[in-house]
Amino acid sequence: MDRLIALVLVRFKLELRGFSRARERTLGLVLAIPGVAILSGALSLVAFFGTRTLQARNPELLLPVLSVLVTGLGLLWALSPVLTGLAFTETHDLTRLLHFPIPLGTLVASSLIANLAQPLVAAQMPVLLALALGLSTRLAAFPFALAGVVLAFVFILAASQLAGLALHAVSRNRRYHDLALFLGLALSFALSLVPVLLMAGAGRGLGRAVRLLAAGDLFALSPFAWGVRAAVHAGRGEAAPFLGFSALCAGAIVAALGLCVAMIHRIYRGELKLGGAGGGAATRARMVLPGRLGALVEKDLRAIWREPVMRAAFVMGLASPLLFLLFLSQTRAMSASGTWLLGLASFVGIAGFGANAFGMERRGLATLLGFPLPRFWLLVGKNLASIAFRLPSLLTLLVAGAFLASPALVPAAATIAISTLLIASGADNYMSILFPLTVPAPGQSAYGGGGAGGRGLGSAFLAAFALAGVMLASAPFAFLAWLPLLLESPRLWLVSLPLALAGATAAYLMLVSGAARLLSRREPELLERVLGEA
Repeated sequence: MDRLIALVLVRFKLELRGFSRARERTLGLVLAIPGVAILSGALSLVAFFGTRTLQARNPELLLPVLSVLVTGLGLLWALSPVLTGLAFTETHDLTRLLHFPIPLGTLVASSLIANLAQPLVAAQMPVLLALALGLSTRLAAFPFALAGVVLAFVFILAASQLAGLALHAVSRNRRYHDLALFLGLALSFALSLVPVLLMAGAGRGLGRAVRLLAAGDLFALSPFAWGVRAAVHAGRGEAAPFLGFSALCAGAIVAALGLCVAMIHRIYRGELKLGGAGGGAATRARMVLPGRLGALVEKDLRAIWREPVMRAAFVMGLASPLLFLLFLSQTRAMSASGTWLLGLASFVGIAGFGANAFGMERRGLATLLGFPLPRFWLLVGKNLASIAFRLPSLLTLLVAGAFLASPALVPAAATIAISTLLIASGADNYMSILFPLTVPAPGQSAYGGGGAGGRGLGSAFLAAFALAGVMLASAPFAFLAWLPLLLESPRLWLVSLPLALAGATAAYLMLVSGAARLLSRREPELLERVLGEA
């Protein structure tokens, strides 16, 4: 017990030290706290009044409906790294602790307890209290209902840790890692289309499916639902079912922690097979693009294409405009004026934000910064590589728009997309310099270290605010392309489109110039952060 307390305290101290060293964690957390607090309050109200309403109107559906909802939320929480790119529960790296005489079970328990300090996990506490209060028909039943709800949440955290360790194990084999990444991106992309399907009229079928699942109580065997089912029985004053489901949930927690121990033993004891090195004959690299700038652009294009996540993003970038056009046509949202094409052009252009210019350099960043290349052209080269990687999705949109809207709108859509892409790329340089994020090397875990509430959640809110700033900065140039359409005077495009491109180019050059000066001052800090020494 003493070692467990010491490990938890050490993790808390490391979290506090991480906030002091990484400014984006502190800033991101400050930005995230209001949003997380509002979301927690809203979910608490939904949990309380939703359970009370369902219990009053259809008490026989309370158990099946809660079982379905909790199972879905548990799976989302466990698979959050591949579905959202953000780990809701942090899976700590145990490499530096294995040589101490500490049982693996103690390490797993300390990691589970330490997650309670993560803001996203702590924000669920009011929701748990509200759900337990909504399930309690009498005040005396509240402690027992709360115990059942807490058991369910602890199992979700344990299952999330197990999923994070499994993803870490998969990442140690490059082939399996790429396959899991593509499957996760495909699943998350499919889930992102659910709102579009609901708008297209598929909501009735989805509602019938949910009612069918609830009516059959098919999720009574789900371990995620056992704790909540115990809470429902506790709220009704049914002691025997409460004790039974509580025992099942506690057993599931112990089993999940035991699997975590076994997984850690396999991962860190070298029992998992690593990806083999390529045995092909070495050939001399030949650069196609001329000059130092061309060499930098080609190097970045090659490095980007080797990353499976970037290849997946490339495929999704090609497919997304076509799918949105398809669903818009099915919902009759396309107007004869073709304004939808200009709106999608802004959507394609904003994809230039978030390129993470220095993240894939890893330990090669020191060599890159040692080249006799002005920092201005270094940033321009990286931006050109990122833009070139996104041009196919723009061409796909323009070709589809020429057939589905009007060819006369294609120049305006191209202008909006290119202008937004330039502004987004120029602004992203500041994020890459001030708040760098390192892409894990092959064989390293991409799902731990800062997940739930520190760097992961904070960076997500910080990126959202920065993205809103990019949209505001690019709005004047997009407005110049919209203006002739609003005034119903297409001839004005002969003036407004070149003016928008010239203005966006000038703004981009100013952004890059400022970022180059910032990079020159912050090179030591950037190297320290990317090399993982912070």
